[in-house]
Amino acid sequence: MKILVINPRLADRIRAHLPEDEVVSPKVGTDEELIELARDVEVILAVRLSPEVAEAASRLKLLQKTGAGVDDLPFDVLGEDVWVANTSGSNPVPLAEGAVALVLALAKRVVQRNRGFREGRDSARGVLLKGKKAGILGMGSIGFEVAKRLKAFEMDILGLVRHPEGGVEGDLEPEFLGGPGDLDHLLRESDFLVVTVPLTPETRGMLGEREFGLMKPTAYVVNVARAAIIQDGPLYRALSEGRLAGAALDVWWQPHFWDPLWNTEGRDASEYPLWELPNVICTPHNIGFVDVSSDAGLKVMVENVNRIREGRPPVNQVDKDLRY
Repeated sequence: MKILVINPRLADRIRAHLPEDEVVSPKVGTDEELIELARDVEVILAVRLSPEVAEAASRLKLLQKTGAGVDDLPFDVLGEDVWVANTSGSNPVPLAEGAVALVLALAKRVVQRNRGFREGRDSARGVLLKGKKAGILGMGSIGFEVAKRLKAFEMDILGLVRHPEGGVEGDLEPEFLGGPGDLDHLLRESDFLVVTVPLTPETRGMLGEREFGLMKPTAYVVNVARAAIIQDGPLYRALSEGRLAGAALDVWWQPHFWDPLWNTEGRDASEYPLWELPNVICTPHNIGFVDVSSDAGLKVMVENVNRIREGRPPVNQVDKDLRY
């Protein structure tokens, strides 16, 4: 069996668990090189993949995402017999801690206080979290871990999931758990809205002018998921006009804006300078990076390769219609 691992560093880690002669990886990473490598592989491990490479992989059985979000995979060109899997849920705690750090930074005005101290001026008072309502938009593995930690601050937890009738796992009891039809209620009630839903055709642009108009002017937005879930223009206007109190964004609106292969024109992250607003905290989509590496995602990937070898379906399957 042939396995194409797009990231050479990951390929080295994969070779420690699978036969070395089965694993191939690119030297440069251009589509032209990947197309040639993909022609006889049965498994591809990738952060993202172009449609041209996927089409060239005529023997492909599994497209394994080396992370959780699958919005940058070429679903439209994948055959019906191709499995798609990700590593969602394998290590949600670091990102959940990062999301909570952003909530705290907004509530306690950490960035503004630091700036004010340096400039010799005072800052406005912070916000008490106790008794406030935390709206978790997407109570999956990451949202669940966020909710657990915010519950420790004696916040009320309001959550949204696709199937609320199933409840949530573990011992967490949110004050409210609704479905997609309850979004307006979540927005009206939340003092801190934490976005953790995957980017799908349904969630793309789901927060815009109307939705921000439902929120309290004292509310904050934290996005650690994908930028395109939020419409950047309406968010910028709501923040700059005082219709929202602030936002913390670990996301960018231009995909892979730091990557010269995917952003050859060097475009900015958004046409709206959100990072210049005094009530906005921006981090470069790395708030979940920590000093302790986890092999949980690697174990999922290796297991799925072996499952395909044995003719079994992979774990962590992605629904190719729902795209998560």
